[in-house]
Order: sequence, then structure tokens, then C-alpha cells
Amino acid sequence: MLTLDNLLELDQIDTNVFVSRTLWGSPAAKNIFGGQLVALGLAAAFRTVDQQCISRSLHAQFLKQVVRGSQVEFRVQGLVSACKIVTRTVLGYQNGYPVMQMVCNFMQHRVADVDEPGYQVEMPNVPFPGAQPNCPFVLDPQGYPDGFPAKIWATSLDHDHETPGPPLQQLWIESPHKACRTMQTNQCILAMYSDVHFTRVILRPFGIRIAPASKCLRKIVSVDHHIWFHQPNDDCLLFDSKCLQLHGGRGIVQSRVFSSAGKMVATVVQEGRVEVDSGARLPKPKL
Repeated sequence: MLTLDNLLELDQIDTNVFVSRTLWGSPAAKNIFGGQLVALGLAAAFRTVDQQCISRSLHAQFLKQVVRGSQVEFRVQGLVSACKIVTRTVLGYQNGYPVMQMVCNFMQHRVADVDEPGYQVEMPNVPFPGAQPNCPFVLDPQGYPDGFPAKIWATSLDHDHETPGPPLQQLWIESPHKACRTMQTNQCILAMYSDVHFTRVILRPFGIRIAPASKCLRKIVSVDHHIWFHQPNDDCLLFDSKCLQLHGGRGIVQSRVFSSAGKMVATVVQEGRVEVDSGARLPKPKL
């Protein structure tokens, strides 16, 4: 069975150039999982900065689908390496073609002073699965079976999305391989998990299912992926997601990520491109 560490492994083949070892994709898809691509890009960038650096943010764009059977090469270039600001660009290539570009911003980790001003939005009242009776979450078997290193609990499954509903979703994601990891590795894991079931909320108001796909759905793919890291994360993460807008075939999904202790650890925004049969009769969206 794959572990998180397997999916983050890289081999260095040249100065600031790394290649993937293991690529994973859902058995239902011909391409690899986009979240792993983002996580590997961040892991490659981490290999070129100080061990005390953590990521402030990353901004990735998928340029071409990544297929099974070939390694992905990550080329890292330094843009800024100042005292407080460190920035790296990462270009991903497969079979000589660019498949991803990413900008990673880093900073030296520090603990906030007690008297330093700060606040966050309150974590939604969403208990961890099994924490109390009548928990609304169910273990999600759809889309990421066969060894993907995560336990995913959702308030609704893909087959529930045949009934139109608001473009909202709440997921608990837990690592089954708990270990004492560095903050850098934990940020890579969050980046990987941030792409799990992310775009499926876009079409929920129309009752269009993603997996298995409704007949009228021609394509739904991730294009842009952005993460702002706020605080250290742990092995259990709540993703509170909503689609802000769908227009012109582009859906924008935002997710607030909380630790099991209630800290807001990250904000994720993703753009998904959607294509639906032009002749499909869709109901009025339920918002």
C-alpha cells in the first residue's frame, strides 16, 4: 500500500532538477492525481531552500494532463532569496512537454508573539467523524480507492449530487499513516489533499454527478490552484468548501482548511473548467 512518503519521493538528477518516483491516479481516470503534482512541485522547491523555511503560499497552473507511465521532471529556479522573502518557480515537464508551472513563496518560520494582534474566522461546528452520535459524515469510497493514503469523510457522496443542492461541501481528511513529520512535509501533504473532490461542488446546484459522471458532463478539469498557508497543520483536516461562481464554463471554488484543534491553517482557491452538452436541459440552479 502506498504511503504519503512514497507519493512525495523525488530523485535529484541535476542542480535544482528533480524527478518523481511514484505517480498515483484514480483507477477511474487515465491521468495522475493533480494534488500529487502540486505537492511534488512544492517538495522540489523545499529542496532548494533552508530547512527553517516554510511556505507562505503557492500558485500553480496546470498546462497539460499528466498521463501514467512516465516520470515528471521538476526544474526549480530562484527568483528572490532575501532575508525575509524567498521565492521559487517550479516548471514540471513530462516527456519533454511542460505540464505545470508554479510559484512558491517562503518565509522563515516563527511563533507569533502573545501580544501580537491576530484573529481568524470561527471553525464550523463540524465534529470529527465518530466524535458524537448521529454524526452526518460517512466514509467516502468514491474516486480515491486502491491505496490512496487518506481517509475521507464527507457529508454527501457523489451519488447524492444527482439531487440539486447548494454548491457546498465539508470533508474531513485524515492521514492513516500518522508520523512525526517536519512542517515542510506537512505542508506538502496539505497541498496534496487540497485537490481531493474539490471541483465536484461546481455542478452540484444542477444535480450533475462527477463520478461516475452524469451523461451530460463532457469535461471538468482543474486549471489554477492557489494555497495560502496560515498556521501549522496536523494529520486531521476539515475542508469547508463552496463554489463562489460558475460563469462561462469557469467555476471558482474556495476552501477554508481547519485543523482538528480548530485553527484555520490554510485557504485554498481553485478554478475548474466545465463543459456540459449544449443540448442538456438543466434545472434552475439550487443555491
